[in-house]
Order: sequence, then structure tokens, then C-alpha cells
Amino acid sequence: MIRFALDDTIASLATPVGAGALSIIRVSGPEASLVVARVFRGERELSALQGFQGAHGWLFDAAGAVDEVVVWVYRAPRSYTGEDMIEISCHGGSVSASRALEALWAAGARPAEPGEFTRRAFLHGRIDLAQAEAVADVIEARGRRAHEQALAQLQGGLSRRVRELAGEIREVLLVIEAHLDFGEDVPEVPESGALATRLMGAERELDRLAGSYLPSRRVREGYVIALIGKPNVGKSSLLNALSGRDRALVHDAPGTTRDVVDVVVEWSGIPVRLVDTAGLRVAGADAVEEAGMERTRLEAGAADAVLWVVDVSRAPSEEDEAAATGLDMSRVVLALNKSDLGVSGLEWWANNYSPAYRRFVVSALSGAGVSELQLALETMVSAGCDESMWVTNERHARQLVSAQEGLGRAQGVLETGGNLELCAADLGRALGSLAAITGDDVDDDLLDAIFSRFCIGK
Repeated sequence: MIRFALDDTIASLATPVGAGALSIIRVSGPEASLVVARVFRGERELSALQGFQGAHGWLFDAAGAVDEVVVWVYRAPRSYTGEDMIEISCHGGSVSASRALEALWAAGARPAEPGEFTRRAFLHGRIDLAQAEAVADVIEARGRRAHEQALAQLQGGLSRRVRELAGEIREVLLVIEAHLDFGEDVPEVPESGALATRLMGAERELDRLAGSYLPSRRVREGYVIALIGKPNVGKSSLLNALSGRDRALVHDAPGTTRDVVDVVVEWSGIPVRLVDTAGLRVAGADAVEEAGMERTRLEAGAADAVLWVVDVSRAPSEEDEAAATGLDMSRVVLALNKSDLGVSGLEWWANNYSPAYRRFVVSALSGAGVSELQLALETMVSAGCDESMWVTNERHARQLVSAQEGLGRAQGVLETGGNLELCAADLGRALGSLAAITGDDVDDDLLDAIFSRFCIGK
């Protein structure tokens, strides 16, 4: 990774390569207007344009006309990068954009590195580091809830809260440092109990923020529900009913599903992967079914929740009970399917498995009870995901935990009347951890690691 220089001008494609109506090229740096002017001929001179103004014209290279374009000019500091920036809209497809980029590079720009535009925005103070990382989260969001949380972070929600907490910690540190540095002028020893109480509130908030990372991770990466049960209990039909599409093959013959079939739906703004698995039987399976059953057990073990499907129209069997072997029942929802054919086994299931709030009588064929089952699953998926501000980044979570540990040590010193210099050192380390989240204290190696994960053009 190169060490970025802010005195050169960069150019890169900002949209995916391929067929489309438009491609957008970004040019940023102190000579952005000069570089583009060397290859652009239009109705207006770029040097005469103020920020947020555009011009229509053509791009040219050494061979002649490249494409008809619209050029938009943004002036520092009111641009995405905080420096002079130009966006060129040309026709979509690979040829126009490639030729345009080559012309710009020949005119004095250089290719941008991954994430360099956002890195420049950070270095110019347009956004802090947490906001910069949120840019990538917005692009990578797989569901509405993940997108909303990324937008909240991009708008500075997490950064503001982190800086507020840092301010509370800094006030306590200043009291302690005033006594340590100017003991002759400030001879009174700080009231340790009151200072420890002030830190306690900040520690609780750090714990809450750090604890929000795991549910936010589920929201970003998706929630997995595996459907298991013996053959021919209607797992595939129920998956189709829950997803609203005929994704899984349905047939009366037992063992129709011999491999994993899945479908992704969105419930409460969270991507949910419903996994239909091979039926579990006690004996008589061929080699293919045995392999399928092994994959079923693996999927059930890795899933966030298990939907155990049984045929309630028939008396419970040994195979039904075998399907439950090894399951963590705290993650299991029981679907008593095929109720349209009768409910002869209902009492046995009610007495032996699953509490009532996780037991649903349904018919995948008629749709009876399916909406109630889906609502219960949706509630399970979204449980714990109602925070107004989540921590969506593992790096942030680690720094919050580090800051919390520092506060805990500092409180211990204050509560036991220990050495105030040690307390001040712990508070300083906690502040350093918080500063690393917003980028107020960060080195180039960390910036390299963060921005190398961005796409080129962003």
C-alpha cells in the first residue's frame, strides 16, 4: 500500500464495469479541473464553473472523440473528498469508461487506490473514521435494518455518543491531573467515591454499546433457520409457504429432498435464510440419503434457530423423536404440520415437547396457522435488534471493550483509595481507545488496513 499524497490528482471509475445506462468517473485533487480540461471540450469552460455546476460536452483522447459526457464540478471544501472534485457521466459499458479513464491518466491524473476517495474525505476532516467505515457498510448492507444502522453511523450518531462519553471521562481525568500536577495549588485530594460514581455511568454505556455488536452482526450477515424433521412431514411445503414462492420441490414420495435447499427472505428488515434439509430417518436410507442427513445435522448445528416440522395427523414415531436428538431445544420452534388431515398426535406433542409459545399447529397446504408461525419466527429474528444506535463494526466493539476495561480498573483504584497516577493512566488508555474509533488518534497502518477493504472508486 502506498503512502497517500494529497498533492496529486486521482481518477477512477465509481460505478461497476458492465452494461448500463451510465458510468461515472471521479476525479479528485488540486489539479482536477486542469486535468479534465485537457480532455474535455464543452459549451462552458470548467475553470469558470462554481461548485455544484455542470457542463455538457465531449471527451477526447489522442485518437479522437471518446464519448459524449456531462461533467459536474465540486469545489473544495464542499465536495465528497473535501478537495476539488469532478464527476464525469459517460455512457455505460466497458469501452467508453475505459477510454475516458485512460485519457484522464494520460492528462496527468493517476489511478486511485481502493478507498482513496473516502480516505481523502477523512484526511480533510469531511468525515471521521467511524463515518468513513460506515460508507462501506452502506454499500454492503444486505437488508433494510442493516442499511438504516449504517446510515445512522454515517450521519455521525456513534461518533457523537463516543465523543460525549470521552468528554465525561476527560472531566474526571482533569480533576485527578490537576491534583497530581498542581498539588501545591490544589492540595485537596479529589473525592474518590464521587469520581468513581461518575465513571460508572460511562462504563455502563460502553458496555451497552459493545453488547450491541452481536445483534447488529446478525442483522448485517443474516439470520439462519433450518427446517428439520423426518421424511414426508412437509418441510419443503412449509418452506415454500413461509417464503411465498415454490423454491423447494414437493412430492408425496418420502426422501424427495436429499440435499440442502435454501431461500432468503426479509423479515423486519433483516435477511433470513430458510434452509430446507433432507429428512432424518432411523433406518433404510441409501448412501445419498445418509450424506444428506449428515448435512442436515451440520445445518441444524450451525443455524441460529431450528424449525422442527412434524406430521401432527399421525401418531408420533421413533423417527420423530430421533430427529430431535442432539438439538438445543432453546433454539427450536415446533411446527405441527398437516393439520388439515387431522390432529391425532397433538396431545402427545403438547405434553412432551416445546412450550406453548414455541409450538404452532399449521397446514402448509391450506395455509392455516402459517402467518402465526411466521410472526413468531419474525419476532425471534428481530429480538434484541431494536437499539437506536448499534455498533456494527468489530473494530469499534473491541475498542469499546478496551475503554470499558480501562474505566473498570480506574474505578477500582478510586474505590480502594489507590494510586491516582495509576487511575489517570487507565483513564488515558480508555480515552485512547475511544479516539481510535473516531480516528482522532490513529496511525497510517490502521488506515491502510481499513481503506484497503473499500472498492476502487469509493
